[in-house]
Amino acid sequence: MGGSESKGTDLKHELLFSEEERAKVNFMFCSISHGKKSFNKENLQHFMNPVLDQYTSGRLFDLIDGPLPNQHHRHTHHNHSQEVQLQHFASHLGRLLKGNTSDLARTCVFLASTSPDVVSAQDLVKFVTNILHSYEKLLTAHCTAYQSWIFAPAGDSHDRLAISLLSNLLNTGNAKVNNSSLPVLDEKLSVKVEDVDEWLSECSLFTQVLKQVFHGAFQFYQQEPQQITFLPRVPQVRDTNWSRFKTILDFPTVLFLNSALYPDLQTQWKLIFSNNLHGCSFSQLLQHLRNKGPSYLIIRDKDGHVFGGFAAISWEINPKFTGNTSCFLFKVKPNFSIYTATGYNVNFMYLNHQVQTLPNGLGMGGQFEYFGFWIDQSFDKGHSKAGSRGNTTYGSPQLSAQVEFEVDCMEAWAVGRVERKEGEEEDDDDDTADGAKGGQKPKSILDKLASEDKAILDMVDRGTKHDALREEPFVQETKAHNTIISPF
Repeated sequence: MGGSESKGTDLKHELLFSEEERAKVNFMFCSISHGKKSFNKENLQHFMNPVLDQYTSGRLFDLIDGPLPNQHHRHTHHNHSQEVQLQHFASHLGRLLKGNTSDLARTCVFLASTSPDVVSAQDLVKFVTNILHSYEKLLTAHCTAYQSWIFAPAGDSHDRLAISLLSNLLNTGNAKVNNSSLPVLDEKLSVKVEDVDEWLSECSLFTQVLKQVFHGAFQFYQQEPQQITFLPRVPQVRDTNWSRFKTILDFPTVLFLNSALYPDLQTQWKLIFSNNLHGCSFSQLLQHLRNKGPSYLIIRDKDGHVFGGFAAISWEINPKFTGNTSCFLFKVKPNFSIYTATGYNVNFMYLNHQVQTLPNGLGMGGQFEYFGFWIDQSFDKGHSKAGSRGNTTYGSPQLSAQVEFEVDCMEAWAVGRVERKEGEEEDDDDDTADGAKGGQKPKSILDKLASEDKAILDMVDRGTKHDALREEPFVQETKAHNTIISPF
């Protein structure tokens, strides 16, 4: 049976677990094997079905059933018995959950291909895509922050994020794009395990996802899943009324953008502006965007490109550029990229309105008339320019489909936990806040009328009408609204 190799080597890897963890491993093995002395591929696939796809879990069984990597050359005639015993299982599990980046790289190549040393570009992209889907399954079941979102349909976003994460390894930056906006990969392109090792060392987002998926697939937790902070983190949405608003953001986009922030800004997001909610008005944008602290501004043009910028400080009307080197530009469709400050100049953020001698609108990067992206005060039009003058601040290419673009959708999200002074009330946005703090009914503007004012309304026969003007109260979501049946 699997595990007939050197017991000394098996014990060495098994000792990676503490005594408490070994008890968890024993319990896990009993769950997989249904109390028997060994388990087969079907047992493992059934156990991992809530998280992993069938192909990946099947390859994972083949890995566990086989020899440990450092025994590979000494056991070239290893007999795969299709049954795995406890000690051999614990040894492989130690490497999967406690191993270094090189161990993860060998595991990735094995799971993605039929070769232990090399993997095709197409197979690697498929593997990374499947792992991203698995991570979303895990969050769907156990992460309250994920459950606070109602994401837009993802479409091919998981595939596009996978290709973007692998772009440096596969050199997909200049690849041709097919009809689905995905780069066409060279069928002959393959990478070695050493290259994957180096890529994992540099791509912390996917390395974190992979480790989290392995722990979730084996249900190996140090605490209850609902108490875990899953990394990479999905932000908790606060004070956003989903009954009145549909975001353009899907899960891969939020995962990517949140991971680009400093850790202290990754905890919470709050919607502060949406043209679908507040109207296509630059004045409304100013009203909701200013004095909100660090924020994301996300734009979708009429051609479907999605891009924007991160403002590291509050937006303020100013004839001069503001901001700092923590600001950046990004695009998330057709591909995912971040463009950070180059140090060439300090033209990070610009916002001006109703002046005669300077541009009126909002822009980031570049210079007047040549912004990295620009929203005119007319709101519905803008530009994104590259070249020697347009991309100097962030080194960004043209972000929109056309140099001069039309705005289709725009959203602004304040990021990070808001620290309030003692006695300071939360700022209410009557379109996005739930207005039901502490279970109390949100106040209408009509409730703020003095008693004398109400009496005057009654005298002129208005008293019976103003109550009908009250906004429909926001129904605060309860646990029942967000109940998700865990597959675990």
